[in-house]
Amino acid sequence: MREQRALENERLEGVREFTLEVLRTARAVGDDELRAFLGHGYTPQNALEVVMGIGTYTMSTLANRLVRA
Repeated sequence: MREQRALENERLEGVREFTLEVLRTARAVGDDELRAFLGHGYTPQNALEVVMGIGTYTMSTLANRLVRA
């Protein structure tokens, strides 16, 4: 993701694209983008896991900055 280039593995590329869309839209992913993610063989639960992963990372980062960890 840091290199901002497509991945060769199509299924992982689906996760990369969905993750970027979640971040870009402040977690308000459209129906088309969700369908595209699901089209890569993922489930709605997997979509929620992506959102939860971003949320966990964000909370951890903010907490670490607050306590100067």
